[in-house]
Amino acid sequence: MKIKVFEGGYDQNFSYLIWCPIKKIASIVDPSVEIDIILAEIKHNNLRLDSIFITHSHHDHIVYLNDFIDIFSHISIYINHKTKLTHPLIFHIKNNEKIKVGREIITCLSTPGHFYDSMCFWNEKSKILFTGDTVFVGRTGRVVSHKSNIQDLYNSVYNIILKLPPNTIIYPGHNYGIKKQISIKENIHISDFFKSKDLEEFIETMQKYEKNR
Repeated sequence: MKIKVFEGGYDQNFSYLIWCPIKKIASIVDPSVEIDIILAEIKHNNLRLDSIFITHSHHDHIVYLNDFIDIFSHISIYINHKTKLTHPLIFHIKNNEKIKVGREIITCLSTPGHFYDSMCFWNEKSKILFTGDTVFVGRTGRVVSHKSNIQDLYNSVYNIILKLPPNTIIYPGHNYGIKKQISIKENIHISDFFKSKDLEEFIETMQKYEKNR
């Protein structure tokens, strides 16, 4: 799977253009960055944009969704089935559902916590995981909105994401860390957020972070 990273939006957001190099079929992960540079890359690589994956429905991650819809009127939009976001082009997907992008397979992993409809997207073959705001380089997402839940976040991080192969590369929703991408193994090594022995210790780590940020 090929990936092009774009940074911009409201708060150092990342959008990702991903595509199958054989079929030249492409998808966007999070329409959170101004679309002109993404459109130019689609044209440059002679791609057909087929779908959009949304990691969660916070406004900064979907701010340019309608711009893509205006241009690509038959695009498929994938988001967690728990979401309140609706549109005729939206498909509500469930945990472990698999979506094709050309010959590439994207596995959808429901990871609530930072937000109630958070979902990560995993390409097992390339060992790539798009985590949105569930996991960043060096820490997890925060749980400060009324639809956040720290117990759900702990479960999503420790029982789903950290169970993936340690050489899986995390592609987060924002450029908040010491680098843009990181392996699961390295993220555990550099951060106490991923070393908690139980939920109580994770809560303590999160409270300490919020107090000192």
